[in-house]
Amino acid sequence: MFGLAVDIGTTTVSALLVDLHTTGVCAKATAYNAQIRYGADVIFRIINQQKSDGINRLQKAIVKDTLEPLIDGLCVSAGISRNQIIKLTVAANTTMNHFLLGIDANSIRLAPYEPKFLEFPVFMSADIGITLAHGAKMILAPNIGSYVGGDITAGVLAAATPSKQKIWDRPEMSLLVDLGTNGEIVFGNNEFLMACACSAGPAFEGGDISCGMRASDGAIEACNIDNDTLEPNLKLIGGTKPAGICGSGLIDIIAELFRIGAINGKGKFHEKEVPADKSNPTAVKRVQFDSYGTGRYILVYAKDSSTGSDISITETDIDNFIRAKAAIFSGIMSLLTPLGFTPTNIDDVLIAGGIGSGINIRNAIRIGMLPDLPRKKYSYIGNSSQDGAYQMLISDEAESKVTNIAQNMTYIDLSTEPNYMNEFIAACFLPHTDETLFPSE
Repeated sequence: MFGLAVDIGTTTVSALLVDLHTTGVCAKATAYNAQIRYGADVIFRIINQQKSDGINRLQKAIVKDTLEPLIDGLCVSAGISRNQIIKLTVAANTTMNHFLLGIDANSIRLAPYEPKFLEFPVFMSADIGITLAHGAKMILAPNIGSYVGGDITAGVLAAATPSKQKIWDRPEMSLLVDLGTNGEIVFGNNEFLMACACSAGPAFEGGDISCGMRASDGAIEACNIDNDTLEPNLKLIGGTKPAGICGSGLIDIIAELFRIGAINGKGKFHEKEVPADKSNPTAVKRVQFDSYGTGRYILVYAKDSSTGSDISITETDIDNFIRAKAAIFSGIMSLLTPLGFTPTNIDDVLIAGGIGSGINIRNAIRIGMLPDLPRKKYSYIGNSSQDGAYQMLISDEAESKVTNIAQNMTYIDLSTEPNYMNEFIAACFLPHTDETLFPSE
């Protein structure tokens, strides 16, 4: 007998096929969420859901166009048939849960911003058109608010410090930051947990970036830039030619450009004098400006890329990313400040989400995305949402615990927080308009 643990993200869907006797993972796969054709973020998709037959179209996009092919691929990889899968657990944000079940999500984007449901009873996967074993159960991790859903409750269930302590079972203060299309943040300990969500956009997964891509083969995932020559030293995923830039690579590139003074605090390029290359007098400059004075930095020339085009980062890309990082940092501060806490009160910071094999913490701090804390306080925990779905799949106790976590977590709606926009605007700078928050940088 087998089970499926699925994490449905706004941009990416990932799944594990698990042997329920041994609890071992037999196969795993990821895919783009086919709903992306209806918008890069949840608001655009909710608007599309209101159009003629929109509820059915959004549900079909996730069930028939995304999950069904994903399940077929997992079964082929493991050499099993669908009728051997008896259980399915899902960790998804609140809007994705509505789309999955074919429920109108419009109340999420309209005041008072309340979802149609937080918890949903156990039901059959066949009820939404996913054919598995006869009577196969489908279990959704519960939501806690309009923009903090089952992906975060499942993530909190699984989230543990390097010492293996669960964040909901220890007195020390933990900060969980899940970096995805919607940046979700949880702060607290065994006495309380506060959560909020900020619209970071798809930049952390390569979206809204001219040469952006998911963390897959050919993606630039890390970068150093020479201070004098501006020549980049790139690290790629896989052994192929460069194809684009994923989220962790974007953080490195922008942090490096800022460190060497190629861009200013607003993300605008400077004309930087580069020593002449005597061996190649016709060499093209790494930093170029168009006829409107808009700059870009070329990481890979067309002849060296797998796309046949330059791989570069533009001022528009940087601006999009600055807004994404500002959303994360302002969300963190909006959780801490009303409670009388500062970043110095945080004992551990756990980074989760789908941005490749992990981010360079120093660079994330350098650009003002994460608090300026000792690096030893940071750890990367991967896809905690999927880890939580997996634990729910193999353990009835975990399935019960995730509901308990959801019922005892306080949701903060940033759209109603009077100071959030001030925090956001202040963070739309490298690293921040308040330099005292980043003394080591």
